[in-house]
Amino acid sequence: MNVEKENWFKKHKMGVFVGVSVVLMLIGLSYAWLQLTLRGTKELTILTAGSLELELDDTMAGGISFLDAVPVSNEEGLSQEGYTFTLENKGNVTSDYTIYLDDLDLAEGQNRMSDSFIKYQLVKDGSEVDLQLLDQTGTASNRVLESGTIAPKTKYTYILKMWIDESATNEVMETMFKGQLRIEAIQEMGKSLYSEIAKSAVLDNIQSEFVTSSTGINFGKISSDTNGKGVYTFASTKDEKYPVHYYRGAVTNNNVKFGGFCWKIVRTTETGGVKLIYNGSPDANGYCSNTTGEVTQIGKSTFNPSSNTLEYVGYMVGNTSDSTIKGVIDTWYQNNMNGYTERLEDAIWCNDRSSRADEDGYTIFGGYDRVYETQSPSLRCVNDADKFTVGSSNGNGLLTYPVALLTGDEVMLAGGTGTVNSSYYLCTSQDFWVLSPSSFDSSASSLSVFSRGGLFSHSVSTSHGVRPALVLVPGTKITSGNGSMDKPFVIG
Repeated sequence: MNVEKENWFKKHKMGVFVGVSVVLMLIGLSYAWLQLTLRGTKELTILTAGSLELELDDTMAGGISFLDAVPVSNEEGLSQEGYTFTLENKGNVTSDYTIYLDDLDLAEGQNRMSDSFIKYQLVKDGSEVDLQLLDQTGTASNRVLESGTIAPKTKYTYILKMWIDESATNEVMETMFKGQLRIEAIQEMGKSLYSEIAKSAVLDNIQSEFVTSSTGINFGKISSDTNGKGVYTFASTKDEKYPVHYYRGAVTNNNVKFGGFCWKIVRTTETGGVKLIYNGSPDANGYCSNTTGEVTQIGKSTFNPSSNTLEYVGYMVGNTSDSTIKGVIDTWYQNNMNGYTERLEDAIWCNDRSSRADEDGYTIFGGYDRVYETQSPSLRCVNDADKFTVGSSNGNGLLTYPVALLTGDEVMLAGGTGTVNSSYYLCTSQDFWVLSPSSFDSSASSLSVFSRGGLFSHSVSTSHGVRPALVLVPGTKITSGNGSMDKPFVIG
């Protein structure tokens, strides 16, 4: 702003902008009138509707300041404290929401300030967005400051800063801005992915259509038409709020299209999320038709650069340095999935380093024992240090992104054992890594899925395929599809 213009504003600000200052005090009060529109429908099953709760920070009760109501630079505008408000979903259903900034009526004889003179910044959980003029958000009653999705048990904190832009002309004189925030949220109780999986699940400890044994699935043997093919409920979780359901055998109805990629559903989580494994890109018809080959993985990598110390079985070496494969996965995620993080659960990724010494003094890890000795998969992670998570409330908090690899136990649920199985959905004719350490006998080794489908132990310095896994948040809805290759479940 030129000196002559700046001096003019300073000279006249007390007389001309007094009305603006008063109105801005009113704005602060009007933020307390946050509105919530909540709608829901129900499935045939009885479901509890979720809830969305708004909370306002009262530390800015005096309202938003425009720095004496004179046009200022972006630097000066950003230096203000801003107005803080929070949006929290305390329910059990993911919600879509939109934050609007509406006009409030002016008194007779007052003139409304043009949106083209008002600049703002909205910061969400510390993540800054580009500065914008208010006229770029839409017209009054439809000004959209932000829209997105909020998962259950999630809280977002916003800081809104507004000021008169330094490019403002004399037209801003004797005009006022008066408005209020409005937040609309919609919770659609439509067809959820979890419920679609659950409705087909059968207990895995009983005889059923593709299980001939009266005691259920034998995890020491590969999946088959007599030892499991379909969707099963992990029996030990059947009485939990969210029983764990998993796909097993030569199934073709567990395909998902999400984030521009194809995925295979592996299982649900103890919180109602859904775990997926990467399966390449859709074909020209939009089908998820990949079954074998390198197209089912993001590339190849060693697990770690060397195998000469026991620590190299770690997804993070010594829980301080990224493994080679973690670096590959994180880079891929940052480049391809970072915009979808809010749709993903901060699940536990178990790099189970519980161990014992065998008769020769070699270190044998828990994953090896469950595959080759007890032949009994587990979803329990023994050591807290091995529970890799982004946040620290449910794990070690060492991950940057909510993504890792399947465990050997999850491969066993799917149908893999320590022998060949070329007829289940995780067999891709490629060797690919899982997250479970195997053993150390002067050389560190971890488990991987062999090209013919079996779980085998390989040196961590071997190059194998990389197939990232992630977990969709509880309440994720299906936009379309039935899970088949030509009609995969589409997650919008």
